[in-house]
Amino acid sequence: MKYSLTAVCFVLLTAFLYFGFSGKKSSSTIITVSTFGKQPTVTIDKANNVKVVFGQGEEIFYTISKDLGKSFTSPQRIGKQTKLALGMTRGPQITTTKDFTIVAAADHTGKIMVYRLKNNKSKWSQPVNILNSDTTAKEGFIALASGKDNVVYAAWLDMRIADKNNIFSSYSLDGGKTWSKSKLVYKAPEGGICPCCRPSITADQKGNVYVMFRNELKGSRDMYVAHSKDSGKTFSPAQKLGLGTWTLKACPMDGGAIAMDASSKVGTSWRRENTIYYAEPGSLEQKIAEGKASSLVKTLKGNYIVWQQGNNIMSLPPGKIGPEVLGTGIYPRLATLLNQQVLSVWEKEGKIVAKILP
Repeated sequence: MKYSLTAVCFVLLTAFLYFGFSGKKSSSTIITVSTFGKQPTVTIDKANNVKVVFGQGEEIFYTISKDLGKSFTSPQRIGKQTKLALGMTRGPQITTTKDFTIVAAADHTGKIMVYRLKNNKSKWSQPVNILNSDTTAKEGFIALASGKDNVVYAAWLDMRIADKNNIFSSYSLDGGKTWSKSKLVYKAPEGGICPCCRPSITADQKGNVYVMFRNELKGSRDMYVAHSKDSGKTFSPAQKLGLGTWTLKACPMDGGAIAMDASSKVGTSWRRENTIYYAEPGSLEQKIAEGKASSLVKTLKGNYIVWQQGNNIMSLPPGKIGPEVLGTGIYPRLATLLNQQVLSVWEKEGKIVAKILP
């Protein structure tokens, strides 16, 4: 059977509009988490509750789903900070421990304030400053991870050395109530690291902590990772990720993501030029697709990666040859449910939305 050129073009155009620019369209339902908000982050607690934190203006909001992301409670205001850092991957961060939910929010006055909520309680604690009396986190980038029992780790960009950004960290043994003295993780040999990319942090139950950040070294803006084997007390010299380099005189405002699986194997996703890569420390990077603002989780089924490509939120589940379009929006983040399903949250037209990945 023969087809006219017009008919073929019509079929191709229809397929393009349905499937998107470079991936199949996902059929699962998009859920509205909040009718307002910016820069959501998500975590799953030990009871399989989905917990989301986000910002709006100078206020911090929190919501929870007890039905695996099918519905969410009305957002609860948990705090307000002058000059709250929000936008371009800045925003409040969240993690959970054995007994607590912990939220950390940086602001451009240089403080990092931590709020904590005990399991089965509704009232959040008064915030404490991770930096004690210091105000040196003026770029507003903070990352959180949980370890064994009620251990929490934090990493951030800090300007206490010659007014240049370097990587510092701290840990809490009591679910965020008190914090250790700030620890230098990496000091840039040329004055400072890339100042506008959020660091990432991941940890396990054995005391391994990994911090990833974008360096500024010899004219390049490449991703580096530092490893602690003693629960954040000391860190190894940072090593570069991947073999390629990105020569750049500006900040891409894109910090990528780092994750660890049940066997403590580490993976990372990040952007170089207009491409998203996946890389493990000491290994060759793997090209994923064009895009930016990636997030990553490692599950028993394999790696899930999401990212922003134009106005689309893209997903690459394990075992899939090509990416799928989750929906439209910006800045996606991921979390893994106890049944190994993966949930993504992101901004969409001034709202916060969520979707279970196929």
